[in-house]
Amino acid sequence: MLVYYSQVLGLSPQLAGLALGIGLVFDAVSDPLVGYLSDNTQSRLGRRHPYLYASVLPLALSYFLLWHPPASLQGDMNLFFFLVACNVALRVSFTLFLVPAYAFVAELTSNYEERTRLLTGFHAVLSVVSNGMSVAMYAIWLVPTSEYADGIMNAEGYQQAGLIGTLAIAAAILTFTIGLHRLIPRSRQHAIKQSVGPKQFYVQVRDVLRRRTTRAVIASGMLYWAGSGTYAALWVYIYSYFWEFTSAQISLIVVPMMLGGLFLPPIMSRIAHGREKKRLAIFGLLGASVVNVFPIAMRLLGFFPDNGTEALFYIMMGLAFFETVLYLVYDVNWRSMTADITEQMELETGRRNEGVISSAMTFASKCAYALGTMIAGAMLALIAFPTETAVGEVPADTLFNLGLVYGPLVLVIWLGACYAITGYNISREYHSQTVARLEEG
Repeated sequence: MLVYYSQVLGLSPQLAGLALGIGLVFDAVSDPLVGYLSDNTQSRLGRRHPYLYASVLPLALSYFLLWHPPASLQGDMNLFFFLVACNVALRVSFTLFLVPAYAFVAELTSNYEERTRLLTGFHAVLSVVSNGMSVAMYAIWLVPTSEYADGIMNAEGYQQAGLIGTLAIAAAILTFTIGLHRLIPRSRQHAIKQSVGPKQFYVQVRDVLRRRTTRAVIASGMLYWAGSGTYAALWVYIYSYFWEFTSAQISLIVVPMMLGGLFLPPIMSRIAHGREKKRLAIFGLLGASVVNVFPIAMRLLGFFPDNGTEALFYIMMGLAFFETVLYLVYDVNWRSMTADITEQMELETGRRNEGVISSAMTFASKCAYALGTMIAGAMLALIAFPTETAVGEVPADTLFNLGLVYGPLVLVIWLGACYAITGYNISREYHSQTVARLEEG
């Protein structure tokens, strides 16, 4: 999105990053509010399904509009305000789906390892589909044409992908929601029998956030997603401008990322058995950080293959696989750790606040991801990266500055995420004891 609006449509990177980041203000309110309402809703469809169904139309529509701004929009500020409006609508409607969806994990099972297995399967599919979409982007929609020698400048390609993405999003949400109808009786059973109001909203959110372990998960997640948002927003810049890969090469480099998702379940089944989630999360993020920064550092030091060589292409393909797997190891364990807070909350308060707990996770991920996009836009403005410029036309010193700023910044952010998660204090043994006490009582 950042590349599309800045390089193709001509909006300044700083304004584009700001527009994509403004949604965090709305997330700060909408995420805990939707989590609280879904915990306390009593309806024929249970606690979660009313919000899942309500998300379909606004989410699909706002996503479609993001990629199809009216041609009549002229000037930076008009394009900026349009991007802000669509982004806010997208993020709020995404909240309606994502918060209740993740809350279902804690409702499905209280088993320490089963939650990790469920999330592993979910993220394996997510990784394959999202990276598959990236392959299609560069193999189908952003290929060079007679009009565009550089495929990433092809506006029609982004718009066609936006239409396909819209249809896929709507179909996926409906499939997910209808497929979980069998859980409606369980969702009704866990409904919180208290009046819904501002005071209860404050009490339930406060009770979740005042726990050290919740704050540790949120802090780690926000730092991880801030780094990931910066990484994702600059990914095309790094691979297209810094490494000078063609659209065809980028589509092939993403294939190992898809394979990383396919290999995740057997890898996780081996490394997760009998181990603590916190240690696995730290291992995954530290490993991914090293794999991500290593090639850029080596290039800046002059110890890496030149652009255009086969050696560079195959090295980056190999690193893409391991980087993806290691990121997923962190993400799966981080989300599973969040689900384990449910029983601790129930033991201390008598309430199962899966929705509020889930909202803390989604707030951390979405807001910090937007913050990362803002950081990326600010970085591009800081190094004076030109807009509407094709690959090969950016000055060498600007590209050097891109690698020099990007590598250390992302590394420091992710190291902070590893440190923050050390404050999480729910071990395998503690969780087992908590579940046992709840079953006894």
